[in-house]
Amino acid sequence: MSEELWQKYYGQPNKMYGNKVQFGMLLDINKCLACHSCTMACKTTWTSGPGQENMYFNSVSTQPYGKYPRRNGANDPAYFDYRFSNLYQDTPKGTYPKLWQFYLARPCNHCTDPACLKACPTRSIYKNEDGIVLIDQDKCEGFQYCVRACPYDKIYYNSVTKKSQKCIFCFPLLEKGQEPQCVKSCVGKIRIFGNLMDPESTISKMIRDPSLGVKPYDPQTSLKATHRVINEGERRQYRPDFGTIPSVWYVPPKNIPPEEVEKYFGFGMKGLLDEPHQVSGPTKMKDI
Repeated sequence: MSEELWQKYYGQPNKMYGNKVQFGMLLDINKCLACHSCTMACKTTWTSGPGQENMYFNSVSTQPYGKYPRRNGANDPAYFDYRFSNLYQDTPKGTYPKLWQFYLARPCNHCTDPACLKACPTRSIYKNEDGIVLIDQDKCEGFQYCVRACPYDKIYYNSVTKKSQKCIFCFPLLEKGQEPQCVKSCVGKIRIFGNLMDPESTISKMIRDPSLGVKPYDPQTSLKATHRVINEGERRQYRPDFGTIPSVWYVPPKNIPPEEVEKYFGFGMKGLLDEPHQVSGPTKMKDI
């Protein structure tokens, strides 16, 4: 990531919401084992209650997602079926011997300019002083505009509590000086967590200078972090073309065609995004 882009995104307080800290994450896709330890650690901590059976604040999916075989011969197009989340998931793309797939771990992006926040008519969604996007469960009235507005599909509706819920970056653990559960539990040690707005933080240094990640690096943040080795290469956001400026960054997979990298991680690194993602249609806000 160029110094110019870092200054643009994180070199100053958030112009829209005023936060002077922006916690974020860097994930090395090339090291992901798809063991789902992060997903299970997250789920047992935050989404084990009524109405949360199908909630995964952190998820790991195979990209591209496989398709079912044709049902009625060659003229019947292959189709998606998400009723069985793991069936046909590991279906590589390409032609032998040049086959490829990768595992994509995704928490909420805690965007610099979150679409969900703008869509909420009750103003229950907000960014706290650490840049973490949260939903006030006392204010939420379950309209689900946020669910529809999030381009990353990382907000869930709880049909029992009638509230929307999402990843909270484990902020109660952060307040105790600990890392999020998905970071602590990661078997492959693919994740670096920290303050993107701090030029001296481990994550900022590794994003701005990829060469630092290829050897064990001594973290200089206030959070406890173990030594982790991250592959060299460009640091990119997932689908930055949505324009919300995600705070979760990736080292894209090295075994896939360059044009596929651009489909998943294109545009943002070249500084082409000046305007944030706009929610379609006006939203009437509730008076506070």
